[in-house]
Amino acid sequence: MPLSEEEIHNRFGFHKATIEGPEATLPRHAVIREVFLEMAEWLDEKLPDGREKDLALTALEEASMWAHKGTAKQAPLSPS
Repeated sequence: MPLSEEEIHNRFGFHKATIEGPEATLPRHAVIREVFLEMAEWLDEKLPDGREKDLALTALEEASMWAHKGTAKQAPLSPS
C-alpha cells in the first residue's frame, strides 16, 4: 500500500524544534544528547578496543539518531 503524501512529508520533512510549552522538543533533544554522550564515554572507557567496541558505539549512535528522530517528529512540520 502506498504511503499518503502526508505520511511522506511527516517522515522526510523538517520538524522545527519547539522551545516552549509542555511539549517542547528542544529540551528533550538536549537530554538525549547528554544521556547518549554519557553512555558512549562509559563504553569507550570500559570496553577494550576492537570490533565489539566499535559495533557497540555504532549501535549507540544509531539509537541516538532514532531517539532524536522520534522526538523531532513530535514538533510541528515546517512548511517547505
